[in-house]
Formats: sequence, C-alpha cells, structure tokens
Amino acid sequence: MLSKLIGYELKATRRIFLPAYVVVLILSILNGIFMILPDNLDTITMPFGILLTVYVLAMFAICVLTFAYMISRFYKNLLGDEGYLMFTLPARPSELVWAKCITSTLWMLFTAIVCCVSLFILATPIMIYGTDFSIFWRDLGFGLQSLWQEYSVHMIFLPIVCVILGIVWTANFCMHIYACLSIGSLANKHRLGYAFLAYLGFGILAEILLMIGVRFSDFLPNNLNLDILVENNMAQIYVACLIFLIYYIIKLIINFVITNYILSRHLNLQ
Repeated sequence: MLSKLIGYELKATRRIFLPAYVVVLILSILNGIFMILPDNLDTITMPFGILLTVYVLAMFAICVLTFAYMISRFYKNLLGDEGYLMFTLPARPSELVWAKCITSTLWMLFTAIVCCVSLFILATPIMIYGTDFSIFWRDLGFGLQSLWQEYSVHMIFLPIVCVILGIVWTANFCMHIYACLSIGSLANKHRLGYAFLAYLGFGILAEILLMIGVRFSDFLPNNLNLDILVENNMAQIYVACLIFLIYYIIKLIINFVITNYILSRHLNLQ
C-alpha cells in the first residue's frame, strides 16, 4: 500500500513541479546564450537584464514552491477536511506519513539537482567560448589528478556518504515539519501558530542538546576527540559523518513517532 500511496503522491504533484523544472532549465539556457553574445550589442542589454532577473526569481520560486507544497500537502490531506477521506483508505497512518515524507524528500532532492544543473547550463557557454577554456579544463584535470593521488578511493566513497547523509537530513527535515504540524493540530484554533511555536521549541531544545554535546566532548581524551578541523584525517571525517548520520536517523525516528502517535491516537481534523 505504501508504494501505491507514493505513486499517487508523485502523480498528484508532478504536474506542478515538472513544468516548473522545465521553465527553470529553459531560462538557464536562454541566459547562457545571452551571456556569450557580443558586448557591443546594446539592444540586448535590457532584455538580458530582464531575463536574468526572471531566472533568479524562478530559482527562488521553485525552492519556495517545494517547501510550501510539502507543508500544504500534509496539512490539507491529513489534518484538514481531506483527512476524512484519507483516513478511510485501507492504509495505516504510518503509511500515509511515510508516503508524504518520501515524496517530499524526492521533490526536494530533484529541486536541488535541477538548480545545480541549471547553474551548470548557465555557466557552460561561458566556459566553452571563453578565452581560458582550455586552461580551465587543464587545471581542472591536474586538480582532480592531484586529489586522486592524495585521497584515491575516498573521492568516490566520501561523496556517496555525503549524499546518503543529505538524503537522511532532508527526510528528517520533512518529518520534523510534520511533527510540528501534528502538534499544532491538537489545538482547536491557530493551529499553524502553535505548529510554529513547536518548531521554535524543538529548535531551542536541539541547540541546548548540541551545546551539552560540545561541552561533553571537551572532557573526552585527546585520542577520542573528533575535531576534524584540527587534523586532516579521513578516518575522523568518516566517523564524523557516521555520527551525524546516526544523529539525524534518531531525530527522524523521534519525529515519526510523534507524528504517527498524534495521527493514530489524537487525530483532530478541521
């Protein structure tokens, strides 16, 4: 049932995101073409300025759209009037929550990829037609070769670890928002306001726990101190990534338990 719910969510949301992605990519291509046109063409100065402004606004809008849609889909489908229909489906509340979380995580990752690709498309014409194009690629090749000689397989493994960490962080971010919205739904009025207060409260608590953790690390023996900024040690970097990964997995589980408990035991639809 979870796969069916995820498929439904993707189908319902792709008609919003896919056209937005296409628009951003087309704007990046057009801006890239304008950037390599001769500088003496004064007639393109104003159109290029307008087009570049539209591109920047589109990039900002697509990020805001991803965040806003992630909140609105959960709030309207599970905590609003549509919840009366959603909770009649032959699915557990946990499946509904995970379907929303996985879908939102995917769209956030897709948005990040599209933004990176659009920036690459925007910069590619300049690199191709620039006077230092060959020098750029030569220096890039030398730099990658030097990094490979120094770090070898870590150049492959470390990005993979960072990607996994980014996926878990994104999933936890979505689930954290859902937990706050679920707590806010317990109120009869000003639910979004209480959800925002819950978000602030969790943020303050996380900062306090982080400060306690930092103070506790000061009492560790030197050989257990995981300060990766002091020593360039790949083992310590991996250990630090593992610690952050476990930390965000624990937060993800806690946020899921809060959300699932409220939706299962104290559902308050509006």
